[in-house]
Amino acid sequence: VAARELQAELQVVMAKSKNHTNHNQNKKAHRNGIKKAKKPWKMSTKGMDPKFLRNQRYAARSRTMTQEAKDRRREADAIRTQQIAAKRERAADQAKKDKERERQAAMVAAAKKKK
Repeated sequence: VAARELQAELQVVMAKSKNHTNHNQNKKAHRNGIKKAKKPWKMSTKGMDPKFLRNQRYAARSRTMTQEAKDRRREADAIRTQQIAAKRERAADQAKKDKERERQAAMVAAAKKKK
């Protein structure tokens, strides 16, 4: 018995000869069929210019509008544009008036200082 134990200890473990096999992999792959990768429905917008994407959404919305709705929107846009222009004019007039008042006040202050 001692001789067998000694022989087992001295026995060198042999190197593993088989490192890889492809056995049964082909059958497994074809069991449900090898399919082509599906193409995405939509192109990814990740990393695209946000300003462009925003405009794209608005453009898509207007493509589906009826002509009547487009006309209403154009009228509303024209009115809004007029309102904005009028508001800018009022602001410019007010700024002119304020500047004139400041100039007058500066002149009066300068005149009082001279006396």
